[in-house]
Amino acid sequence: MRAVPSTRLAAWALAFLALLAGPWPDAHARGPVFPAGLEVVGNMLPPPDRAALGGLGLNTCPPPEAPLDRLLYDRTRGEGAALSCGNRFEGLLHFPQANPAYSTQPRTPHGGFDLLETQLRGTRRELLIANMIWDDGPDAPGAEVARAIAALRRDVAEHPERHPDGLTVRVMLGNSIRLDALLDPSASAYSAARHLLAAGVPLTGDTVPGWRLEIANYAYSLPHSHVKLVVQDGETVLAGGFNISFYHLPADAPGGHGLDLTDLALRVRGPVARNAVAAFQDGWALSHLLTCRTTPTPETLRQDCTFSRPTSPLPLVWKAPAPAAGQARVYPLYRRNGYTGADETVVALFGAAHSSIDVMQSQVSGTLGCIGALFEENGCPPALQLPVWQAAARAIRERGVTLRLLLDYDPLLQAETLAFLRGLRAELAPLGLADHVQARWYGTAGGLHTKAALIDGRMLTVGSQNLHHSSFGRLGLGEYTLATSDPGAVSEYARMFAFEWARAGAIHAPWWLPEGQPRPAPRPDAEPAERPGRPLPAP
Repeated sequence: MRAVPSTRLAAWALAFLALLAGPWPDAHARGPVFPAGLEVVGNMLPPPDRAALGGLGLNTCPPPEAPLDRLLYDRTRGEGAALSCGNRFEGLLHFPQANPAYSTQPRTPHGGFDLLETQLRGTRRELLIANMIWDDGPDAPGAEVARAIAALRRDVAEHPERHPDGLTVRVMLGNSIRLDALLDPSASAYSAARHLLAAGVPLTGDTVPGWRLEIANYAYSLPHSHVKLVVQDGETVLAGGFNISFYHLPADAPGGHGLDLTDLALRVRGPVARNAVAAFQDGWALSHLLTCRTTPTPETLRQDCTFSRPTSPLPLVWKAPAPAAGQARVYPLYRRNGYTGADETVVALFGAAHSSIDVMQSQVSGTLGCIGALFEENGCPPALQLPVWQAAARAIRERGVTLRLLLDYDPLLQAETLAFLRGLRAELAPLGLADHVQARWYGTAGGLHTKAALIDGRMLTVGSQNLHHSSFGRLGLGEYTLATSDPGAVSEYARMFAFEWARAGAIHAPWWLPEGQPRPAPRPDAEPAERPGRPLPAP
């Protein structure tokens, strides 16, 4: 049995805390605070600055003609639609490595993190990094990210002419627990600070003119921030599902843990980056800043520095429209507690499919209420499915859409996955449409952490949002996703999906699942390699 990444344990642990906390009668956002800063949102956070998410009204963008583009444009009006045109697709970043069957990304010792480091070193004015997990240790990928930031600092000192406006770096962690720190959601933020100190970047009293570094940790643990975002100079944005984690390193890299966890990020340049800046700004306003009472060392960091002071607002100083960088349409989908409109947009996108929905997902489920149906023969009933799956089921019923799902074989979460699948097929079986839901376990031992979907072979979404109850609704995590109809992005994902689908494994029930569960539809072309477990009886 393979190792389980701490992100999965975090989802379960924090959901358990939510159940313990129960409803809160006060009308304020602040809820109960558990030991070690495990703070819960009590009611509803205030919404973000929608004008900022829309670029402060400086850009204009004509409505697109393609149906899926128009759907996303209409649903992001005033909150990103005006930034959706004039962008350029710069590539998909694959973790831990890409396969030449679908990508030209070179294989390097640290895989995707080597490319990320190279990209970070090109920053000239501002670097914003948001992530949920930052693992500790000298071989962790965060040490490589910190070295890239240290190189930027040296460049500011040695070549100030390259940075006439100075250079600001802000790092924001998601206040989520890690496997090695189950009661300390600040562990990742301290790991980032420790790596930066070890790389030679001071946390206090820096004397390099024009250089500024700030580190913050999201204030809430439930829901915490699951956003994985890099924004450079307000012009380039990288959004995906990867953590700055051992699990995303190649298995044979130092610190790689032998896992090879597959993930994906989308990199684009252009006006849409301003939405990402505003989303970062919103998360920053809900965070605590690292402040030190004296000059820390890596060994004294925790006693000398704390995440107790609220952050200062980040002003947006755009005075002119964001310049166009290309012809791609890219739509931003940001969501968090108090701002859940992107949930309905994802639902509408799945519901608008006419032919196909090809999903690669780390976690899928029905609603939280489906936990009571994990062992029911017909799985999660339609009324308890997430709205996104209800929309997919409607598209199947009304237009014969085929839903294909490449899913992570996770020992802890497959009960939810199988209950969701049984319920969806049971709903469609009376109509003879159960075989329109096809699912396979991702085919490599390392597992799948990607959160992506391709609708009708025309609209690709890549980001941090799992199609799981932990990422929707009032208690849903903070998430950021980009959607694009760029032909280059769509074709690369389609090649990747086809390659991984061909080597994926048949879904079998584990030994502990009761008899009598419907079996997923068999693949039409050939029998795939089998995963451990007992075959599910035919429906």
